[in-house]
Formats: sequence, structure tokens, C-alpha cells
Amino acid sequence: MFELDHVVYFTTKSPAQIAQEVTIEGIHPVIGGQHLQWGTYNALLYTRNSYIEWLAVENADIAKAAKQPLIKQLLYDINDGEGFYSLCLRSDDLKRKNLYFRKLGYRTSGVLPAERKTADGKVIRWNMLFIEQKLDESLPYPFFIEWEQPLQERYDMLKADDTIRKANEELQIERCIFNVKDVNRKLTQWSRLLSLPVKGNTLKLANTTFVFQQLQEGKERLQTIDIVKV
Repeated sequence: MFELDHVVYFTTKSPAQIAQEVTIEGIHPVIGGQHLQWGTYNALLYTRNSYIEWLAVENADIAKAAKQPLIKQLLYDINDGEGFYSLCLRSDDLKRKNLYFRKLGYRTSGVLPAERKTADGKVIRWNMLFIEQKLDESLPYPFFIEWEQPLQERYDMLKADDTIRKANEELQIERCIFNVKDVNRKLTQWSRLLSLPVKGNTLKLANTTFVFQQLQEGKERLQTIDIVKV
């Protein structure tokens, strides 16, 4: 079963601004770093086993030339304002998942390498996988990530450098709430992709719940998240 890795909040603010201005349950985000190949940068706030990413354009020319699907969505959606627009699920074998999705009939990006340069010059690497979709007002599928390091090892390192503190570990993203025009249809689509049973208007993952609610007009997108103390 997939787990929520992170939710993505598109913003026009710099990571430094986010780190200074945003507080969630008394905790401030940290500056993540730069995606030099995409022309973007980010701020991050970790919870117990997932995190929030604030993603913004740092270099517009590089971002516009990037072929990475998330950056294309950022450029498409940010014109409508800031907000939670996308999310990412964790996998320990994207090559196998890619073959599985293709057998189901989905077109995918294939496994894509990625990296981020931190403020102290460290390079963090991972792989990504996207389901190919037309970029429009319909809800984008989640994208998928496989980190270079196992989850516990990565979180131990983040604790060691003070990115994750005890207060972070007391938070959890309990629900991700999506606004969609046809709840039953969207539940069926996501249930098939993620191999999850439908329960009412929800899909239950190992570490969060997806909730689909009716949208009257506008774009179908991740509307908000509920964060709780655990």
C-alpha cells in the first residue's frame, strides 16, 4: 500500500519568507533548497511520517523550459493563486510500480531522477514517477517518489540535523480533502490506480485518508489538509 509522502503547496513566496511567516501548531517550516534543473526552490515542514512542501519558481526561464510534470502544473495553477494543488505518494520500487501502472493501461513518465541542493551544499536525490494526463481543470493524479535512502534512515538524518524535532513528530496529516465535480467517478478512478477500496467518499491509506467532496465550479484540486496532534 502507498503512503503519503508529502503535499505540495504552490506559492509565489521564497522559502525564506515561508519559514518566517508560516506557523503550524507553533512550528515553523525550514528552508529546503533549490531544484536547479527545474528553476524552483522550496520550504518544508515535516510531520510524523510525511511533510508539507511549499514550492515556488526561483528562475522563471529554467522553469518554463522544464519538462517535469509538477513544474508544468505549478506554472499552470499558480495564476489562480496560492494553495494546496498536488500530493506525492511514497514507494520503495518505482520501476515495478511503473510496469504495474502500464499493465493497467496508464501512460506514465517513466522513472525520472531528481535532486535538490540544500543551503549547505548537500545534494539530496530521489526518483519520481508521473501518470500522464492533460493539464486542465480535472484533478491530477498523485505522483510517486522513491527516495535514495530508506524512510527511517532519512528521518534519522533529519532529526540529527534538527530539521525534525519532537514537536514535528507529534503532528500528522490526517486527511487530504479534494474538491471534484463527480465524486463517485473520481473515487473509482483513484481506487483503481491505487488498489484501494472505497469507503463512502474516502480512500484510506496507511498514514492518511483521502476525502472527495462535491465541487460546483472551478478546478478540481486538493483543497486543504487536516493536521492533528498525535
